Amino acid sequence: MTEKHKVLLVDDDQDVLDFLQMLLAVEGLSTVQASEAGTAMQALSDEAVGLVLLDVAMPGVDGLQLCRQIKASPRTKDLPVMVLSARPGQGVEDEAMAAGAETFVRKPFDNDQLMSLIRARLGAA
Repeated sequence: MTEKHKVLLVDDDQDVLDFLQMLLAVEGLSTVQASEAGTAMQALSDEAVGLVLLDVAMPGVDGLQLCRQIKASPRTKDLPVMVLSARPGQGVEDEAMAAGAETFVRKPFDNDQLMSLIRARLGAA
């Protein structure tokens, strides 16, 4: 399996991480998990991944700040980032895109739609 088919999942909710890992595994994709921004940035330096899927609401450095960090690093600036959020309103989607995310997905998400977006992003990576 190539790094193109590995996804970094970042969420402070272990149940969400486990669900996403299971969903992606069914599609033949491997994952790396991180529950906060520092672990995510360490994973990006240790692992070759083709996509980052991250939640906005996390303690400390939130997902939008993490997205900015990923896009600010010369090593990871071209890595596609998908942002998930349960926050209501258009504002969070606009913030995510301004932070450099390529895709925004609102929670709760449709599993088939999410996988379609992931496959499209991995194909373009």
